[in-house]
Amino acid sequence: MNIKHILFDNDGTVVDSEIIAVRTMLRMLNSLGLPIGEYEYSKRFPGLREREIVTILREEYSMILPGDFWPRVRAEHRRLFESELQVIPGMDVLFRAIRTTKSMVSNGSVQHVELCLRQVNLLDALDGQIFSAEHVERPKPYPDVYEYALEKLELKPENVVVVEDSPAGVQAAKGAGLTVVGLLAAAHIQDGHGETLLRQGADFIATDTDGLKKIFRQINVF
Repeated sequence: MNIKHILFDNDGTVVDSEIIAVRTMLRMLNSLGLPIGEYEYSKRFPGLREREIVTILREEYSMILPGDFWPRVRAEHRRLFESELQVIPGMDVLFRAIRTTKSMVSNGSVQHVELCLRQVNLLDALDGQIFSAEHVERPKPYPDVYEYALEKLELKPENVVVVEDSPAGVQAAKGAGLTVVGLLAAAHIQDGHGETLLRQGADFIATDTDGLKKIFRQINVF
């Protein structure tokens, strides 16, 4: 493999932020009477955007959210984010040690990714760009944001490897023809998640950042 660039997802891959979002949502949904637990939520909703969550809650749980739901979620999430956000264990050292140029590809906004990296002291270690779903028409699981990144970086799919933690992210990257490492190191990851990522097409699975380092060495990017 001739890998020239690494594309990292952000939430659940570099920063352990998904568990904060999960617990915020569960507090709000449980308070509205929806008896859903962390395991079920983490299996059903990872990597989805607000409108997709609204659709699932309406169609599968017959639940209509109150008008102030998302502002309340965002306020609570900001509070927990500022006090609890951490880097994925070992990712701070690995991210700085990688010799191959790296960029971020996220369904979150550029501002959100910058804030996350700054809070875990990794923004200065990013030597590439930040590509967001706000740059394209369709978010992950569609391949648009990865295709956009390839276009801007002027790279072919065979010269790029992706690190993702969610089924939607793996699906998006594979849709763009990219090699994907599924990372299972985040706190929200449940048993069987690796098999789910493999079904979506992940080429490698790393259970932690040590495993990710071994894969990077195998494909000559570390």
